[in-house]
Amino acid sequence: MMQRSVLAAVAVAAVGAAFVTGAALPTKAAKPPADAKADDPRQIVVGGQRTGYFNMARVMRDYKKAKTAVVRLNARKERMAANLMGVRNMYASLQAVHTREVDPRKKDAIAVEMVMLARQVEDMDRDINKILNNRASIIIVELYDEIRAAVASVARDNNLTAVLAYPDAVTPEEAENPLIKEMKLKPPAAQPFYLDPSVDFTGEILRRLNDKFDDNDN
Repeated sequence: MMQRSVLAAVAVAAVGAAFVTGAALPTKAAKPPADAKADDPRQIVVGGQRTGYFNMARVMRDYKKAKTAVVRLNARKERMAANLMGVRNMYASLQAVHTREVDPRKKDAIAVEMVMLARQVEDMDRDINKILNNRASIIIVELYDEIRAAVASVARDNNLTAVLAYPDAVTPEEAENPLIKEMKLKPPAAQPFYLDPSVDFTGEILRRLNDKFDDNDN
């Protein structure tokens, strides 16, 4: 059976893992000290340094390039899976003929064909997983580099020392999901239990990423 490819890292794990992968965040409140004067309320001053935040789960879900890559990779997987299913159906048909055949010589000949088809199925299954995993790995690297560049650009434009990614629900329905609530109660590292939306740069990062994608797509 064809194994699940690294596509999950693009479509699911990259989004789902954002709920369980936390960055080390300051334990102080999300509002700047009284003597801090920030032009943008999303800039949090901690120890004299300005810090911003963005929701990685939302970026991975709403970045157009990520969604397009998932659709294309899924379509490729379905085409290859259809070819694999055709060979498996041929094997099943030969197996049925082999079961009914009474002539020993014909039965042996069919058995040889079954062995060849079985090997072909194994080879195709292995090749499909290799192709999909390699392509998904390339996509993951591209997405990381582009998101990293967009975040760095936002940081420079807003005079931020750090921009921290936080994992959180993207939709109101997800916010009520017991599984997500459980994961946020058991984070592997510190994360904001509550985050003031005014310090969130997710929308601006998504706008820059999608504007660049639209420009390159035209």
